[in-house]
Amino acid sequence: MNIKKIKFQKSFILTCTRHFIVYSLILVLLYITLSTFIQLRLTRAFPAISDLLSYKDALAHDDFSGIPGHRLKQCGFIVFADDGRQIYASDHELSQHIASSDVSVINSYDGTFYTVFETFDTDGQPGYLVTLNEASREDSAMVRNLASCTLDKDYHILSGGLFPERSALTQKEFLLLQGTYQKNQTIEKYEYKNSNGEPRVLVFTAPRMSSAAYDRVLAEGRSLWLLAIPVILAAIIIEAFLFTRKIRKSIAPLNHAIAGYRPNVPFEVEPASVPREFMPTVRNFSRLIERLEKVQKEKEQLYQNRQQMIADISHDLKTPLTVIQGYSRAFLEHMIPEDKKEKYLTAIYQRSVLAAGLIDTLFEYVRMERPGFKPSMENFDFSEFVKTALAETYSDIENAGFRLNARLSDTPVMLLGDPKLLRRLLENLLRNALKYNPAGTTIFVTLERGPQHICLTIADDGCGIPEAIADIIFQPFVTGSSARTSGEGTGLGLAIARQITELCGGTIQLVIPPSKPYATEFRIIFPAQPPKPAPGQPPAACQ
Repeated sequence: MNIKKIKFQKSFILTCTRHFIVYSLILVLLYITLSTFIQLRLTRAFPAISDLLSYKDALAHDDFSGIPGHRLKQCGFIVFADDGRQIYASDHELSQHIASSDVSVINSYDGTFYTVFETFDTDGQPGYLVTLNEASREDSAMVRNLASCTLDKDYHILSGGLFPERSALTQKEFLLLQGTYQKNQTIEKYEYKNSNGEPRVLVFTAPRMSSAAYDRVLAEGRSLWLLAIPVILAAIIIEAFLFTRKIRKSIAPLNHAIAGYRPNVPFEVEPASVPREFMPTVRNFSRLIERLEKVQKEKEQLYQNRQQMIADISHDLKTPLTVIQGYSRAFLEHMIPEDKKEKYLTAIYQRSVLAAGLIDTLFEYVRMERPGFKPSMENFDFSEFVKTALAETYSDIENAGFRLNARLSDTPVMLLGDPKLLRRLLENLLRNALKYNPAGTTIFVTLERGPQHICLTIADDGCGIPEAIADIIFQPFVTGSSARTSGEGTGLGLAIARQITELCGGTIQLVIPPSKPYATEFRIIFPAQPPKPAPGQPPAACQ
């Protein structure tokens, strides 16, 4: 049964208010986004030199590649040094048409500009009056005349001190005076210094803002607003739908859970979905869920215990039964030579004894899980016990291509424990080392006695166990696939080892990090019996 604990939400009224505010903010954000987009389109439709000057850092470092061209469509600019050298031009045509000598007749962005008036002389011949003006920094409406000159119809200078070194202007220069670069394009300049203090003159050209172009851009803006109206209406409809759905969902989970409940049928209640106004009903339903959850956990625990038994039996009986099956088939098919029949019969017998012993041990494990189970405690020489166990297992270690390095005490190490269970403990740890390590691995067994404790260390220099599973290695069903790399076993071996250790009054741990030269190190500590050291030999301390 999959049940989630119910979490109480805020009141129904607060939920509605919160969503109303959120949806209103979404509408406002949508309106601001559309307004900003339309304003940006209007701004980009008529670019000016101020748009280029927003990249002052790039200009100051002569880093013209840092100025994006898409921001200045249909515009161009060229930069001259103080000595007239061309530093940069945005396009080839501009560099061919604008020279440094033209800079003096171009209007300045900082307020200095030329004005051209059409005049007539006493004979009625047309001419022009050109004035150089400067706008006041304090009041842009105030203009001060700096110099002037008069031109005839062919742009010859007749009088005035505006261009003292020139006798005439070209048609190109005359157009530049009026801020015209080409047809429908304006031109102006901006003087500045770069980061090294070197003077620079920037000449900027842009499309001329005509009334027709302005009207066209305004029409596009109005079209965008007309397009935005259905978008906003669609957003309102979607928000209304989601808001209504949220209101219904806030009430529906509890009703569905109660109405849909059936014995032994899984159900879920979404957390944080029940309003405060329904809290009394929620409390009663929560109590019902807790009772059902408790019953379900008990059922799951019983099921897991049964599965553990089946898995453990399959795991432990597979090897001896496979050997028995193979040797028996060989006998049935008359494939065993006469001189080896006794050897094969002995192997079958030994494996059958092992299988029977495993079954007995498994039943003992089941009994260990019962609250009333008590081990058969005896006081015996643990050092001699370990030596005997290793001697009986040595052939399996050697046949697997492993090496054994044992360091055991020659003096008796008395321990109060269950010999049968402790033998299973040693078998599990040694079998674990043989199963999950490659051939050539050395298994280390060390037994030391301290003043208060007996320390048994079983280690190897093989593959090692990752730290990530160190905390769960003794839990049931932590198999070799998650512990090392072999993918064998059901993961009950170390769980049985821990249970045996605890029943005998000891503790077992996986040492992280292991002591050198170990890759895996299991340390089992039991309480020591009164020491009986040999004359003149103190007991060893357990590290």
